[in-house]
Amino acid sequence: MEHIERVFAQDFSAARHTADSRDGRDGSYVVTPTGAWCRSLFIVGAVTERRGSGDLVQARVADPTGTFRVTADWQSPDTVETLGYIEPPAFVAVTGRAVLTGSGPRAQAAVEAEALCAVDRTVRDLWVLETAGATLDRLEALRDGNDERTATALRLYRTTEEQVREMAGMVRTALESVRPDIAVGEIVPVAGRDLLLSALEEEGGMRGVSLDDAVAAGVRSGLSAREARAALEELLAAGECYQPASGMVKLI
Repeated sequence: MEHIERVFAQDFSAARHTADSRDGRDGSYVVTPTGAWCRSLFIVGAVTERRGSGDLVQARVADPTGTFRVTADWQSPDTVETLGYIEPPAFVAVTGRAVLTGSGPRAQAAVEAEALCAVDRTVRDLWVLETAGATLDRLEALRDGNDERTATALRLYRTTEEQVREMAGMVRTALESVRPDIAVGEIVPVAGRDLLLSALEEEGGMRGVSLDDAVAAGVRSGLSAREARAALEELLAAGECYQPASGMVKLI
């Protein structure tokens, strides 16, 4: 299974170089100044801007250190549709591919989203804690410079001790955004039909809502558009809700 990297936006947006694995069979990685080798990424932040429609949607997703450029296209139709239901500002979790376009100072790093869902502040804070730990480990490795990937990052960015301290400051900035009462623990998954049922109750589903509004409620509760439709079919099959008219759904 391919390793999924966690990086802060300030680190990722500063990426200017790619590198290949030793055998060259794994393709190119986006290498960041902290020494992260990124191909698959997991990021969490707030959607602050969304534009586009149809087969291409672009968004800006902000974490405490900066902003990720995120795109979703026809290759991930469920992600495009899900993002279309999310109104900024809203916390989201994104899994995707790291890409670097251009070269030198004009190079731009972006995340090509493969999966996306709405989350809450707790998930964002837990992601910050995990990403801070991973980043500090990479900074410690930069000081040692012993392994091949770290040595490559040091060579590409000509990293100085002062720059390492500045990147450590980025981590401190991120950690300052985490609520002091946050408890690190396992997030227990909830069945999609239960999430949607709760969402419909909050939406006034006893009076009835349109199918599109039902899917939107599911997306806001953390489901993808496809998962929300599947959950709605489960609720209908189980008799938890029914369709009083074409294009409408109502809770029993």
